[in-house]
Amino acid sequence: MELATLQDQSATIQDFRSRIQKQTSDFDTVQMHLRFLQETSVPKETVAQLEAKIRELEGRMSFEVASRTRAEVFMFISVLL
Repeated sequence: MELATLQDQSATIQDFRSRIQKQTSDFDTVQMHLRFLQETSVPKETVAQLEAKIRELEGRMSFEVASRTRAEVFMFISVLL
């Protein structure tokens, strides 16, 4: 009976070791992913500044397109007259 108990305990210990190794591996994976995210993330302030710059450039582009369209219409009308 003692032999069976020791074998059961040994199997239980081995199972626990396997679980610990799996959890350690999972932890290492999550930790590596966290490091990657920390290294590649951008502060919110920088994102806000870049978004403001994009809006500014989009506004300039709209103005340029509108100006060019007006100039083309003016040239077309001038040719017709």
